[in-house]
Amino acid sequence: MTNTKKIDWNKTREFDLERTNIWISFSFEILFVVLPYVIIWILIGSTWNTAKYHNFYNDLPLKEFLLTIICIGYILISLGINFITYLLKWQKEDSFTFTIAIGLCLTGFICNSIWIDKLSIGWFAIFLKIIFLVIFALIGIFIGTLGTMLIRNLRFKIEEEDQLLLEAYKNCKKIPLIKRIRLERAEKYKLKKVQEVEELNKFKEELNEKIALELKNKKEDELLNKKSIKLNQKEEKKHQKKNNKK
Repeated sequence: MTNTKKIDWNKTREFDLERTNIWISFSFEILFVVLPYVIIWILIGSTWNTAKYHNFYNDLPLKEFLLTIICIGYILISLGINFITYLLKWQKEDSFTFTIAIGLCLTGFICNSIWIDKLSIGWFAIFLKIIFLVIFALIGIFIGTLGTMLIRNLRFKIEEEDQLLLEAYKNCKKIPLIKRIRLERAEKYKLKKVQEVEELNKFKEELNEKIALELKNKKEDELLNKKSIKLNQKEEKKHQKKNNKK
């Protein structure tokens, strides 16, 4: 692969283009990760099984073990749904970091509550739950980031192989039918990424122009305000002189 081709691919890998749209990511995490865990926590979590309110926690066979399995199992379910949205190109690789981090964070909170709720330590129990929540969140961020990097590197490797196929095709070399289909898909994907780069650059230019115009207007307003203040001060001095003469 030539240096020019490598640079072209690197341009299509700008950080802004490798992230899922914030609203898509936020909606997915709320609907398919946070909300299900809240339902699990309220319906079968040990925290809500109190003297005032009884949920289905005590109805579970081997309740501590089963609750833990349900929480861990839902991480796999949410990752499965995440993977489907990734294949459909609704989300990008970074979405796995959020799903794993939030899933492990909430799993740690619910599962550690089982033994913490049995301790008679008052308000310290809340503090202890928050500590474990943060620990599991950090573990989730580490695992999620690692997983995202592996998936992204795999995609980069496939893209580079596709680029080699494209160059071979342009040099009139024979390419098997299956690889031709992959080649057509790669070419469409590359055109799409280039278009995204152009749109991003255009947006940046428009944003910079808008900021520059706002700064210019702000400076002009400040100058006008200074001038008006000076004029007002001169007028006041004139009035004072007139009053003194009288």
